[in-house]
Amino acid sequence: MRLKFCRKITPGLFLMLCNLACFHAQAFWLLGFSNAFILPRHSVSFIGGTGGQFTDVGKPGSLSFTPFLAHAGIRVGVSKRIDWGYRLCTVAIPYSTVGPSLGAASDFKLRVTPDSSSWQVSVVAGGAFSYLALKDQSRNAWSPGAAVIISHALGKGVILSINGRYVYTGIMDAPGGEKNNNLTAIGGSINVGFRLNQSVMMIPEVGIFKFNGMIYGNTLNGIGLQYGMILACRIN
Repeated sequence: MRLKFCRKITPGLFLMLCNLACFHAQAFWLLGFSNAFILPRHSVSFIGGTGGQFTDVGKPGSLSFTPFLAHAGIRVGVSKRIDWGYRLCTVAIPYSTVGPSLGAASDFKLRVTPDSSSWQVSVVAGGAFSYLALKDQSRNAWSPGAAVIISHALGKGVILSINGRYVYTGIMDAPGGEKNNNLTAIGGSINVGFRLNQSVMMIPEVGIFKFNGMIYGNTLNGIGLQYGMILACRIN
């Protein structure tokens, strides 16, 4: 199932959605808000939405809640089996010593199952680069990652997707380098896409992730729960 055309999305509206992504706390998106289907070649999909995150990291555990975590991005069909995505994001460091940041993430999604399969499977690989404030000092971070998406149509206009995701983040120029300032996040999520009309799909998603990492050589492991919802609209 694919979304049909939407002619009411304007560049101004998309830029407004992207600007929302600047207002982050110590949180980041691990949810993909995607399914295993690939956009047709040269088609474009705009997405925007919001959600939140609960985390419990460190010993003793430190609980935190971020009620607003915006999401905005774009996907473009490259070929029959590949599409490309870009989104604004924050670096994957859910620690109180790390201040708000804004970065850019890019990925390619490859569908590995045949067109006729009722269960579609895609693999995703990409990375992000961000600037962040570590104890009030500007630092650089990079975040390569990968995911597997399994999708199945539950009925007309409804798609179930299960996601498995891995992300590594290293703060390159912090004291001690990446070896003492990093995070690995691994986990999974589930979303259901609901077709609202011929142009727009609503996609709520929830996921849980395990964190393993350290800041300035201090181990800070824990767990996080994310939830969110986006609207997706395809044009041309």
